[in-house]
Amino acid sequence: MNINFEEYYLEILNYFRANPYLAMAVGGLLMLLLMKKPKLFFTIALIVAINISALFVISYTASVSDMQKKKLISKTTEQINAY
Repeated sequence: MNINFEEYYLEILNYFRANPYLAMAVGGLLMLLLMKKPKLFFTIALIVAINISALFVISYTASVSDMQKKKLISKTTEQINAY
């Protein structure tokens, strides 16, 4: 189980490139939120950053454990083939 953040980023980027009016509306809404209610804007930004970092840690941990599992399986297969 490996989460590829680059694919998610490119998918979101391509969606906003295909829908420029929606991208401008989201950008305008974020700018308005930053100007009118900066505390709410930074709270939302902090929550998003925490979620992204938690998903990254989970992804990294899963990929490391997957590599270790494959290494153990290959060692076991080599030992069985040696006998």
